[in-house]
Amino acid sequence: MIGGLSACSPPKAPEDTTVLVGRASDAIMLDPARITTAESAEVTEQLFDHLVRYRQSSTEIEPALAVRWDVSADGLSWTFDLRPNVRFHDGTPCDADAVVFSFERQRDPKHPFHENDFIYWETTYRNIRSIEKIGPLKVRIHIDKPYAPFLANLAMFPVSIVSPAAVIKWGHEFWRHPVGTGPFKLVEWSPGDHITLEANHDFWDGAPQLEHLVFTVIPDARQRLVALEGGTIDVAETLSPQDLQFVGLHPELTLHRIAGNNVGYLAMNTLHPPFDDVRVRRAVNYAINKTAIVKLVYQGMAVAASSPVPPSFWGHVDEPRYAFRKAEAIRLLEEAGYTQGDHRPRLFTMNTPRQYMPAPETVARIIQHNLHDVGMDVEVVVNDIDTHVQLTQSGQHDLCLLGWSADSGDPDNFLSTLFDPSNAVPGTARNLSFYKNAELHTLLEGAQESSDRSERERRYHRAQDIISRDAPWVPIAHAEVVVAARASLSGLTVHPSSNIYYRRVQKR
Repeated sequence: MIGGLSACSPPKAPEDTTVLVGRASDAIMLDPARITTAESAEVTEQLFDHLVRYRQSSTEIEPALAVRWDVSADGLSWTFDLRPNVRFHDGTPCDADAVVFSFERQRDPKHPFHENDFIYWETTYRNIRSIEKIGPLKVRIHIDKPYAPFLANLAMFPVSIVSPAAVIKWGHEFWRHPVGTGPFKLVEWSPGDHITLEANHDFWDGAPQLEHLVFTVIPDARQRLVALEGGTIDVAETLSPQDLQFVGLHPELTLHRIAGNNVGYLAMNTLHPPFDDVRVRRAVNYAINKTAIVKLVYQGMAVAASSPVPPSFWGHVDEPRYAFRKAEAIRLLEEAGYTQGDHRPRLFTMNTPRQYMPAPETVARIIQHNLHDVGMDVEVVVNDIDTHVQLTQSGQHDLCLLGWSADSGDPDNFLSTLFDPSNAVPGTARNLSFYKNAELHTLLEGAQESSDRSERERRYHRAQDIISRDAPWVPIAHAEVVVAARASLSGLTVHPSSNIYYRRVQKR
């Protein structure tokens, strides 16, 4: 048991002040700077705040712990005025010292509380050169070159502001004892079973309407539906698409749906033959029937993808290069001289449903069948999500299924994160194709440094054309984010980023 209570069952509270959320798997850790899974981020987003945050139903930026900001004429210095009278859950002040501490423990490898797995810092935030305290409630961040997505990236969970006192107290174990300034605070964590939060009545944006929020693990999707219908839980995440129609017709249940800023994809490891040959990669793109996958697996609650960038993002290009054409796939494999030989390419997938892919193993089996039909037999390898991420980030796969949900509202979050060579380092890779293209890198760098939206869009259009031409991926689908809940709940916010916010939720 992790946390402050000795029992493993959720705390007793009046029925109308507790909301129970059923989900497929548990958080891995609760230090926002060290997490990579949606299950972990969903909890930390209730516990912590950032300098800025997204508006309720969009990726537009609004003040959070910073009430105002400005940027220098050369784009290299960002100054933030902090919100006064904000305190962490442990009662210590959230001030300039706390903000500097939160950033410096990630930035500086010599910081006494630096960890080696601050993965986002090595990718998204590596352009931060320093951060300094200007006054008790004022900080200035210096970056190494102009960077257009910078403000949007500050709304992401890895740069949540943490309590220095708690980090100093718990050290490496802070991930078990998270302390932030958010609308809820941790009461108890029974790993693999449930996480219990309670309201932060001193929250700067108004106390939550709930007294307790409990995230409970129910691995089987049908059991989550049964628990929701029976009233054992109030919210059910990642239900099977075929069960959602039942929810929609049930008088006591409701569906919360929003077009997701996400993509589910098949990555081909370009360092492994035969996927080092662009003709083979293009053949795989032609071989996969994305329309069937969207219809059968997503039950129509998605659109087939032609680009890594979702249609809801500016800069998206909707020019499909690859239709489902088996004959063309066979022709390209023959042209490449592909023969099955003794090696069966290994297709890695996870066993846990994700918002961007509700049944990953089923998708893998459909792809396996599609590839068999054009003369390529693949072996499907299934692991839990944590193992799957570790194996694919280290490059042990030939092909892999995964997805990405937007951390920010900027196309850079998809294109640079998932395709730039700097993010193809084995062990921490986000570019799971290990794809490297110098022209693409130059385009993406130029887009980051430009403040001209039309110029950035032009560069992103060209980038998507290069990615489509070189075919390191098969973009499969952009899924709706769908959450089922009791109709008695109001104020539930499902964000396009796939995050769910509970600070305004109440039971009617």
